[in-house]
Amino acid sequence: MKKKKVWVADFLCVLVAAIWGTGFIASQVAIDAKLSASLIMALRFLIAAAVMLVACLPRLKQLNLSVVKAGMIPGFFLFGGFYTQILGQQRTTVSHCAFLTATNVVMTPFLVWLFERRRPPVRTFVITVFTLIGIAVLSITPGSFEFSFNFGDLLSLLCAFFFAMHITVLGKVTKKADPMLINFVQLATAAIISVLVLAVTDADALSRADMSSGIWAILFLGLFSTCLCFFLQTYAQKYTTSAQAGVLLSMEGLFGSVFSVLLGMEALTGNMIAGGAMILCSVIALEFFSGALEK
Repeated sequence: MKKKKVWVADFLCVLVAAIWGTGFIASQVAIDAKLSASLIMALRFLIAAAVMLVACLPRLKQLNLSVVKAGMIPGFFLFGGFYTQILGQQRTTVSHCAFLTATNVVMTPFLVWLFERRRPPVRTFVITVFTLIGIAVLSITPGSFEFSFNFGDLLSLLCAFFFAMHITVLGKVTKKADPMLINFVQLATAAIISVLVLAVTDADALSRADMSSGIWAILFLGLFSTCLCFFLQTYAQKYTTSAQAGVLLSMEGLFGSVFSVLLGMEALTGNMIAGGAMILCSVIALEFFSGALEK
């Protein structure tokens, strides 16, 4: 039964990665509709938090200070990851940002080691590094990755750290609390911070936006890419390990490329085939050697 729950949890992580992959397209639609980055963040988290509030109404009597504290910590890292990713992408190339953000898959085992005082087996690191190489092959256009490092690259690395911390912390708090309540608190935390940032940095963003063109993209991001996905991730990490979740969630880039090709937004390249194959091999190895990863 325990093994079955792990398999279900890992499948949910893959499902989350697939939905996040389609989120790239929704985000581009919202950007094309002149919605600013801070407005997109505020709307998606407000929608997600509102839906989770309704879903959690029967459970709110179980919401206490310890659950709030437990949910606020991953909520802070969740906001930090998205916000630094946007800032980083504005200051560096898309390929740099995608690759550097994906380094969270390598950071996660080290953070687990740091916080849990247990060194994951060597195979954990081998699988995560191989995944990162696959992401690099998938993300970087040949000849485009120059040997340079600017402030945008630094922000992208900070983004990776925030996401790795989110995965690591979420893996700890979900073992002791209701995943639905944790998800509500983390989304509400990210929503509050996003609204504050919007008010301070871009107060007139709504007046510039073409909401009639971008509303469906925002609803998709809020309901599916945020509310549903982070609930599924929160639930899944109750039964799987942080290292496994990190590798499986890193398939987001692979799914993004696949959907982009299927929708005719970009052409199929050798990089996609080679990088995608490496990521899939990593996932297969991850499931085959799942017992080797930290419990």
